[in-house]
Amino acid sequence: MDYLTVKEVAELKGCSERYVQNCVSKGKLEAKEELNSKGKAKFLVPVSALPEELKARYYKQKQQELGLQPELKETPLERHSKAAKKPVQKKRLDEFTEAEREQIALWCSILKEWQAARSKFKNKTEADPLFCGKVKLEHPDIDISPDILYRKYRAYRNNDFQGLVENRGGWNKGKCSIDDTVWSIFTSYYLTTHRLTIENCYAKAVAVCREYYPELVDGIPSSRTFRRHVEKIPHAVLEYGRFGKKAFMDKYLEYVERDVSTLKCNDIWIADNHTLDFFTLSDDGEVHRPSITTFQEAKSGIIVAAELCDHPNSDTTRLALRSAILQGYGIPIGVYFDNGSEFCASDLAGRGHRKKSSWQKEEHPVQIFSLLGISVTNAIPKNAKAKPIERFFYTFKEHYSKSVESYCGGKPDERPEECKQLVKERKLITDEELREILPIFIKGHNSELYGGKEKRFKNMKRIEVWNEAVRAGDIELRTTDAENLNLLLRRTTKIQKIKRNGVFIEWAGRKIWYKDDNSIFHIDEEVYVRFDPINLREVQVYEKDTDRFLYTYPCAEHLDLQFIGASEENIQKAIQSQGRARKAVKKQLDDYKKFDAVSLLKAELLRAEQNSKGYEIAKPDSFTPVIAEEFEASGMNITKIEFADLKRLNDVQEQSKGA
Repeated sequence: MDYLTVKEVAELKGCSERYVQNCVSKGKLEAKEELNSKGKAKFLVPVSALPEELKARYYKQKQQELGLQPELKETPLERHSKAAKKPVQKKRLDEFTEAEREQIALWCSILKEWQAARSKFKNKTEADPLFCGKVKLEHPDIDISPDILYRKYRAYRNNDFQGLVENRGGWNKGKCSIDDTVWSIFTSYYLTTHRLTIENCYAKAVAVCREYYPELVDGIPSSRTFRRHVEKIPHAVLEYGRFGKKAFMDKYLEYVERDVSTLKCNDIWIADNHTLDFFTLSDDGEVHRPSITTFQEAKSGIIVAAELCDHPNSDTTRLALRSAILQGYGIPIGVYFDNGSEFCASDLAGRGHRKKSSWQKEEHPVQIFSLLGISVTNAIPKNAKAKPIERFFYTFKEHYSKSVESYCGGKPDERPEECKQLVKERKLITDEELREILPIFIKGHNSELYGGKEKRFKNMKRIEVWNEAVRAGDIELRTTDAENLNLLLRRTTKIQKIKRNGVFIEWAGRKIWYKDDNSIFHIDEEVYVRFDPINLREVQVYEKDTDRFLYTYPCAEHLDLQFIGASEENIQKAIQSQGRARKAVKKQLDDYKKFDAVSLLKAELLRAEQNSKGYEIAKPDSFTPVIAEEFEASGMNITKIEFADLKRLNDVQEQSKGA
């Protein structure tokens, strides 16, 4: 902001300094007070506080001092017809900063010197490159060329102050010549996960401006300008916009290192699934990429179980846990899962972060992990770095998957050329062979050096870290036998009522019913069902409120008949089951009715007689009769009541029937 002394304001207005000082003292004129070199107070008046008339007079003087109203007869050659026709949006001198006004003054002096130099040459264009060289020596920070001189001189003659301000490098280095609207249009295309090139986004931005912002088209610079300014966009913003949230979080957000020094072995097991990076032949002879459901002990880093499967599900999780316990690793204190459906089954470990209000309102029986005394922790969704087991999967890929001939990689560009031919000729490892060598892979991994940060385990193998904890007793090793484990790991259904067809489980897309001849007596009781997926011939039924075992129901195969073509045997079984149920109910009904009591009518008469004991109608001592009008009732006082003969009235009623 420009400031004037009291003396300068007085000269500009044509008045005395005393008058200006009075205006400042009375608050009529804004000013700030400062100390001069002698320590005395002085007033400085901002130009913006002056009246418009004085403000215009001040900037006119400044404009004349800069020489922005020359009277030159020569006009240099116009080299850019497009620039000559470009409309000039003029700004007042007071809209520029002091540094910009200094730049304007410098260019005015350069242009005057240039015109003086050109006048000495017969062919004036010969002076231009020589003069540019001279200016570069005197002002190395200024970018100058004959074209720039022509452009600046055009702005000089048109009193276009903006044109005299350097638009790149030097004076306003770091400022952008791209209009904000054009830049916003460009970045809205460039910062997307489509990852368009700069030239593509530039062409789209120009097309949009031609259609909707024609006034901006003439001022759009070249694509190279956009390329330079793209380099100034922060890398984190580029990563988020062009590669997505996950890539941004994995690469740029801070991370927390988990401290496992306070843990003991078997305190936490980490579980996850991994799709293998090679093709195999399934047990059915189909080409596929199998998966493994893996449990890793957090302290030592050993893999305690790896269950091979076609597609991970809650049963593979259950089987992997069973395998780890029976191998001798015991039952963990807690487990750490992500939020996959294979872990967040309602009867396995609860729903984790997948909870919905509808699920919370439903009643659920105790989960398998609760029965085993295992606490469950779920990772934040889409947060792969929170699970150290991901490092094992990378190691498995690099050391083991790449050793298999049918290696296909995790992405198409990682796939070897011979993989396609191997799949076509079906020269692949089978799942049966893979089940035999998978434990060897796991033992090899557990026998490698400990890779954690605890220095006391340096140069020890992972399995040695585990073994040392076991020998030192620094572990809570809980275990059970196979029979009890099978009971504890049974799957559990949601709460249901016993229905006409008994109870059911949903398995492999089918509803399978279970009942016996006595289930008809327990219809509408609220229960839950536990079953072993390996043996679906029977299920166990438990009471909802107390978790008490109630019944064992066999599978009711006769209730699952084909719509057409049902076997006669199953139809006969259904009919026989209905007959047994009817007989059982009839038998109990007969047991309830076996006492030979009196008839219903006699029982009702007995009840009526017993209830009417002491029955009488009270008689008042006096009353007021209601009689016909022709009788005089005044003064009448009746103290004796005569009741009608009921027998005679009934005889009259019987005689009048049918009349």
